[in-house]
Amino acid sequence: MMTGKNGLAGALLLFCTIGAGALTAEDKIVGPLVGQVTDQSADIWMYAPEGMEVAVKFSGGDADVSVLLTEEKQPAADLGGVPYTGTLPSLMPETVYQYRVSVNGKQNEAWSGSFKTAPVTGSSGKFRLVLTSCMKIGMPLGSWKVLLDQKPDFHLTVGDTHYADTTRPAMQWQHHLRYRSVPEFAEVIRQVPTYAMWDDHDYGPNNSDGTAAGKENSLKGWNQFWANPAAGTANTPGAFYQFKRGDVDFFVVDSRYHRSPDKAPDNKKKRMLGDAQFAWLLAGLKASKAKFKVIASGSTLQHSKDDGWSIYTFSRHRLLDSLKEHNISGVIYCSGDIHKSIIAVNNESDRVGYPLVEVISSGIANSKNLSFATIDFDTTQSDPIVMVRVVQKDGAVSDERTWKLSELTKKK
Repeated sequence: MMTGKNGLAGALLLFCTIGAGALTAEDKIVGPLVGQVTDQSADIWMYAPEGMEVAVKFSGGDADVSVLLTEEKQPAADLGGVPYTGTLPSLMPETVYQYRVSVNGKQNEAWSGSFKTAPVTGSSGKFRLVLTSCMKIGMPLGSWKVLLDQKPDFHLTVGDTHYADTTRPAMQWQHHLRYRSVPEFAEVIRQVPTYAMWDDHDYGPNNSDGTAAGKENSLKGWNQFWANPAAGTANTPGAFYQFKRGDVDFFVVDSRYHRSPDKAPDNKKKRMLGDAQFAWLLAGLKASKAKFKVIASGSTLQHSKDDGWSIYTFSRHRLLDSLKEHNISGVIYCSGDIHKSIIAVNNESDRVGYPLVEVISSGIANSKNLSFATIDFDTTQSDPIVMVRVVQKDGAVSDERTWKLSELTKKK
């Protein structure tokens, strides 16, 4: 059994003794996780036995308040607990808050943390995003500590957050809870606001697509397990969502739920996102007034030859051509999946009218180099900039590139 200074080893006990009747309440507690954070609020997630009183006491700025978290409905897999979620309200922008969770009045140092709220929506500012993907139990975990050393303002993970390789809820929940109980990762998610998107291994089987049996259960569990913004639309289910931070807009797209099979003929009927989700994405991009627009997905645009946009020619060209047709500037594409981290300019950027930057961050805990990427935005300058770095497991920066907004704008 894994142990650590964060005191979360008890949650791992859940998976070797479940059904044996030997669990205590604390054994079933996992978290907390800081999810969506805006300029005025923060979402907190916790996993604990049913029927508990789970409260969050937070302070910072002028606040010194307690909020009760709401017990969710029983998840699809009964593992002895349920998620508790809640929103900390009336926060101040760009302010550091401390918080502590209590369960039935009991406190634990591992249930406390801090976070910083976002800049005022629409305002100029500076902030750092850390991008990750591909996390596997049994792999070295030191890169999570290196990630914390980068002092990110928030974290976006784009898939393979576990490797259950199934749509069966019980197995998915076991993998989620087990990884979230690892001390190194637990420290990240309780200190750094975290957003997530799935890819194949945490959605269903390897290279799975919209035909996966049980995908509705995967979506239900996913939405319970992460404190993301509201996903999908009233008429289109899926894990996709969008959010703002200062004057940067993020469109986190679901490249699995509506996806055509990889082996389908590469013709005009083959879809990566599905038509409804693509329409949602394009409408959001066209309406955006943000300096930079980030599209994030588990699937790479050009670096995977058998499970990415490269074998979805119609969908890929429709996306790239739409950016040019509608004069959508400042787009950056973020992805994972391929177990290496790369900063690249898409080889079909002529279809966009400016260099389409792709940031691939993959294998923070399932690769040779255990690398990840950081993206720094500075929109306070007259010509806003974005700086991208690839960070290796020893903290060394192996690649660094900077672009000005004027360079990511179609020339007239």
